[in-house]
Amino acid sequence: MAADDRTEEPTGKRLSEARNKGQVAKSIELNTAFALLVASALLSGPGALLLQRLMELFVRTFTNLPTSFPSQAWLFNLIISDLLLVAPYVALIIFGLLATGLTLTLLQTGLLWAKDRIKPDFSRLNPLNGLKRLFSTNGLVELLKSLLKLVIVGWVAYSFLTEHSREIVGLGQIDFSSGLKIWSGMIFALITRVGLAYLVLAIADYAYQWYQNKQALKMTKEEVKEEAKQTEGNPQIKAAIRSKQRRMAIMRMMSKVPKADVVITNPTHLAVAIQYDVNKMNAPVVVAKGAYRIAERIVEVARENNVPVIQNIPLARALYNNVDLEEEIPPELYVAMAEVLAYVYRMKDKVL
Repeated sequence: MAADDRTEEPTGKRLSEARNKGQVAKSIELNTAFALLVASALLSGPGALLLQRLMELFVRTFTNLPTSFPSQAWLFNLIISDLLLVAPYVALIIFGLLATGLTLTLLQTGLLWAKDRIKPDFSRLNPLNGLKRLFSTNGLVELLKSLLKLVIVGWVAYSFLTEHSREIVGLGQIDFSSGLKIWSGMIFALITRVGLAYLVLAIADYAYQWYQNKQALKMTKEEVKEEAKQTEGNPQIKAAIRSKQRRMAIMRMMSKVPKADVVITNPTHLAVAIQYDVNKMNAPVVVAKGAYRIAERIVEVARENNVPVIQNIPLARALYNNVDLEEEIPPELYVAMAEVLAYVYRMKDKVL
């Protein structure tokens, strides 16, 4: 299906299904950029202490080496003591990087568990599919992105090294401790510069991923209609059900017309059937009403069952427009209704 046909925004159901499949906007470059920046911050903070401990370890080891008797136990104790010395700083740096990666992933995808992503997909082993992906639009974009990353990192590294070339050359003329501090400071600064440059690329990549994901989820008009049928039901079936429900409601209403005391008409457009039992009701009740054909049918049923049909245009309109089925008439219509019922009862030789 042509991409030009996908003109409709994705529905909530489409977005939910895509999310369950792991199809969300996400940029790995953002994780990499923030990892570089956090690594620079950690290495210049806890990393400085780690560097100091490593220098102390280096000096102590080579100082004590001539007077020590190398053995397996000596080597084991040396490794354990060295690990205990640097382990807290290494753990802090590793934990910081892991927390950064996890936070960035959660910010981009939320608490997403896409089980379909971890299922083996053997079609990806097909070399033809691999070639198609390589020469697709996404493949070309990824290639361009890789070249851009190489250019950015290379340019930042080259400009930094050029800027600090004198300091680098001078490292051979100073003591080891001072040289190591200068060297580590330059490394941290270089990582920060690369991270900031990478961050610009990562933001652009995330915007592209978001746009691409949105375009991929767009739907055709036919897909929207088909989804509406699946979620809400076929409109034709729903219309048929509503029609049947209306017929049943009309049949139930018509079954009450023979029990009415009077039918008030417009005379031909409206008909309202009224029932009143002095011993059971506080006021007359509308048991049936309708317009045009339904009104004609109410009048027919009434005459078939000897229910009086009275023409009263104002009262018929007031009852039809203001009183629902099985509802008592309002007090403002009591007088007009009493006159009608009195007339009906006189016709039947009944007493109010």
